[in-house]
Amino acid sequence: LEAYNGVFLADVVVMGKNFITALLLQQIKGRTLIICPPVLKDYWKDSLFDFGIRSFEVESLGKLEHIIKKGLERFDYIVVDEAHRFRNENTQSYANLLDICRGKKVILVSATPLNNTVDDIFAQLKLFQAPKNSTIPGVPNLEKFFSGLKTKLKKVEKTDPIYKSLIKEVSNDIKNSILRYVMVRRTRSDVIKFFKGDMDKQGLVFPEVDNPKNIIYKYEGILELVFNDTIKYLKSFTYARYTPLLFYVGNKLLSEFEKQQQRNVGGFMKGILVKRLESSFFAFRQSIDRFIDSYERFIDMYNNGTVYISKKVNVYDLLDNDDINKLESLVDEDKASKYDSKDFKKEFVENLNFDLQILKNIKALWTKVDRDPKLAQFVVELKTDKALKKNKLVVFTESKATGDYLYEALIEEFPNQVMFYSSIG
Repeated sequence: LEAYNGVFLADVVVMGKNFITALLLQQIKGRTLIICPPVLKDYWKDSLFDFGIRSFEVESLGKLEHIIKKGLERFDYIVVDEAHRFRNENTQSYANLLDICRGKKVILVSATPLNNTVDDIFAQLKLFQAPKNSTIPGVPNLEKFFSGLKTKLKKVEKTDPIYKSLIKEVSNDIKNSILRYVMVRRTRSDVIKFFKGDMDKQGLVFPEVDNPKNIIYKYEGILELVFNDTIKYLKSFTYARYTPLLFYVGNKLLSEFEKQQQRNVGGFMKGILVKRLESSFFAFRQSIDRFIDSYERFIDMYNNGTVYISKKVNVYDLLDNDDINKLESLVDEDKASKYDSKDFKKEFVENLNFDLQILKNIKALWTKVDRDPKLAQFVVELKTDKALKKNKLVVFTESKATGDYLYEALIEEFPNQVMFYSSIG
């Protein structure tokens, strides 16, 4: 941290990264800002307080602009929890975090610092290292280093058997040339290997986890046809409602950064419908209704000659709060800019109406579905599987709608034995 202005704390899940961070903060002097998902703010506050840390503030990663407006000079250290969320440089959130971290010492906390490409690591490194003037030994130009790795990977198709070994080679290059200086990472096997004596002395063990077991359920008859037709519809959906500025031809010039922001929101919304369909039929139907309402209101606004669009949509807020309506609520805020309908390409309104019809077609399809084989099979397993019957169970879902749906269904089957909790009540 002192030598390179930053460090990755990248221990695997449930290895106590926040405790390690607290121990690190005990050893340094200066005021610290912790940036974390909103649902973890109290957890961070309590953890640091328990470790005797007092000179700190905790803020949500959805409030970066607010942090900047309040002033940054009072902070010496920046802790970013779930830092992998900032792997995409083409977002306003990343640009804001870069401003916050400039000139500070940075602690990046993440179990998965690398998610998709080598750019993930590079983007996070730039939060505390100058890309063309690095202080990491042997790599004075990080931009050149990562560019070389990407060029190497582009020469081989992902389907080529060689690609897998090339990925391993590139990962080793990053690890040996860069990460060994700026990353601390421990796995369970590391702890067992290097701290066996200490574990034995304290009687500590890691639980042995069985391999996952699949539970199979089937889509048959009308349901199979409905599902397949839905996927076809979603493939042709344009998501124009959520990328309006990509169709703008008026006098307000858009930067490439702003265009990328629009693409990011479009991509996020594209994922929402697929994730909801994957989660539960109930959640999917709710999302379809929300999308229809959103499209109808937006088309009405367009037909009245004026379009209000917010350029600053924080995708991470939407993810953390499971709140699709956040996009629509921004239209009513001062952040939304006003545009004339005539300043958009003709295909914009055509795409809007095309999407709306697709949504209505999907809704009509699902009126034919009156059963849920996924839920039915789940209930059967809960009642017949020996391991499931005799133990307390924790069931996770990404969607609050699915959680509510499961609770209502299971409480009937298992009275007084079911509870449901989510971060938003």
